[in-house]
Amino acid sequence: MKQTVLLILLLLLCTNLVCAKSEYDPTIEKYQIGWSHLIPRQIKLQFAGSMGMFSTGPGWFYGRRNQWETDIFIGAIPRINGSKGHVTITLKQTYTPFHFQFNDRFSYEPLTTGIYLNKIFGEYFWSRLPEKYPKGYYFWAVNTRFHVFLGQAFTFRLGEETTGKKLSFFYEFNTNDLYLISAWSNKTIGLKDVIGLSFGLRYRVF
Repeated sequence: MKQTVLLILLLLLCTNLVCAKSEYDPTIEKYQIGWSHLIPRQIKLQFAGSMGMFSTGPGWFYGRRNQWETDIFIGAIPRINGSKGHVTITLKQTYTPFHFQFNDRFSYEPLTTGIYLNKIFGEYFWSRLPEKYPKGYYFWAVNTRFHVFLGQAFTFRLGEETTGKKLSFFYEFNTNDLYLISAWSNKTIGLKDVIGLSFGLRYRVF
């Protein structure tokens, strides 16, 4: 009899604990919302831009008007004339101050701007001056570049039956720190020599 009573009491205690855990807990919800923000909400595919011939990677959009974007790219430089191919990694920050919404499906971003940091991996791209060069011969790292860019984007809202939200086409004009320093010190270098053009697609998901 005593064993039966103890078993019933134990079952009641376990039931109360389960019910308590299943009740609404604002702290748990807060953590869940925080972790959900870490999940990438978009992916980009980019051609050129000093990030490799092609580069792709996940990203996030945020802000009151979704005006901020942070993306991480992995890119590839193919083998050319027998040289080895290389892998690149890029951290990119984009700011879109405003956009025009023409209808339910189409919007236009007349200005996108930002910066990105790009690193190339490979034996021919070094971060420290090799010993074969005299000290001070090069003052910059060959494998790391800081870029600035300006561009535009055209966005199409996808149908409700798709798993995505928006698909965008964008293009950007970019340059980097080394190009700007070279153009400043060498007047024979023109604007077309320091400005690059890239194209890409942005796919936003829920």
